[in-house]
Amino acid sequence: MDRLVSEASQTGQGVRDLYLVVVKLVDVATRAGFVLTATFGLAIGQAGQFGLIATLVGLFAFAFNFERHIDIQRRSAGEDHAVFDRYVVQALKFFAFNWTFMVPLFVVAVALWAQPGWMILGLAVIVVVAEHLSNQAYQYALINHRYYPMLVVVAAKNSLLAAVVLYRALFARDGFDLTFVMQLWAVGAVLCTIGLAIMFARLNASAARTEPFRFGVDIIGQHKASLTHFLIGLIAILILQFDRLAVGGLMTFEETGLYFRHTLLVAFAYQAFNIASFNRITPAIFTEAKTQDIPHLRRRVLREYLKTVVGVPLLLFAAWGVDALTHGVWSERFHLSLVLMGLLLLGFVVRAAADFHALILNARHDERHILTAQGAAFVVGAALLVLLTWRFGVYGAACATIATSALYLVLVSRAVRRLEP
Repeated sequence: MDRLVSEASQTGQGVRDLYLVVVKLVDVATRAGFVLTATFGLAIGQAGQFGLIATLVGLFAFAFNFERHIDIQRRSAGEDHAVFDRYVVQALKFFAFNWTFMVPLFVVAVALWAQPGWMILGLAVIVVVAEHLSNQAYQYALINHRYYPMLVVVAAKNSLLAAVVLYRALFARDGFDLTFVMQLWAVGAVLCTIGLAIMFARLNASAARTEPFRFGVDIIGQHKASLTHFLIGLIAILILQFDRLAVGGLMTFEETGLYFRHTLLVAFAYQAFNIASFNRITPAIFTEAKTQDIPHLRRRVLREYLKTVVGVPLLLFAAWGVDALTHGVWSERFHLSLVLMGLLLLGFVVRAAADFHALILNARHDERHILTAQGAAFVVGAALLVLLTWRFGVYGAACATIATSALYLVLVSRAVRRLEP
């Protein structure tokens, strides 16, 4: 009987995992469709502005969160739903504090890099706060299955945005500009946030607090508890996206738009890798790390990594095939270069290998070496990125990302080898 109950539980968890992966892939695919359609549909200069705004939205949405979900997951493990909901409520107060201080920085950053008008700046503020909350729906669904329906709302919002912007880009191009895209994004973000708020109000079973609110504990304490993970995540994101900011700061909006049309394709492939491969295998690696040795873990992640590597040549071959079938019209129309795309995909392959090694270190609670490796790779890579971008343009930026990922791979793989007996 116990075995049957265990098997039923595992089956139920497998179904929930499949649901989570499928819905999140739909979410990522439709968001990619929205961003890519806007980037390819806008005039090349406005595509550069939009790409910079989208990059800053992602960076600041991460900063607002401060990787709070990791500490919440640790604290709420094994607790009932009421305890988890209480942590979510506390996190919302924490986020409001972060918005107060970080939104002005976001406005300054968008103004400096993208140089839009005041209306677009205001729309960007609405978008960045709403996108942050949408991201939290996924993070909390990973921890508590009652939050799964929220992912459907987020995926539906991104699906609607992708459909509208695709229709306008193909069939109603009059007025299709940066202002329209940002207005559409803001409207979708507001409607999505309202839906998530209603759903949370209905499912919230937060346990009553036993102590009064204390700023030092409820706000500063949360920052302290999540600081290490935030720094690790921040450096990781900067390593992946600093090239966009460097290109945007050193080159014209037209050249920036050219770079974004390539790097966004690779970035969404990287997101798909995280959802379908990295995030899926993480719980298993964490579990096996308690009983298995390092050689076993390395073989485990190598098998998973090889599945990722197989897909990269297929992506490049598909791009080459489309270009060949259109006799170069496709690449000329959208200002695409297969050489640049190949360089960026190579950087993705190297980065994925580094991420799998870092996963082993995380499983063995060795975050210190990850932080050190990422910090060193970012400092060296940032200097190299600025130099090569200034000297060789977008191709220099692509080569710098390869070198940065390669340095990170060397450092984390050495750290993993030190753990071997």
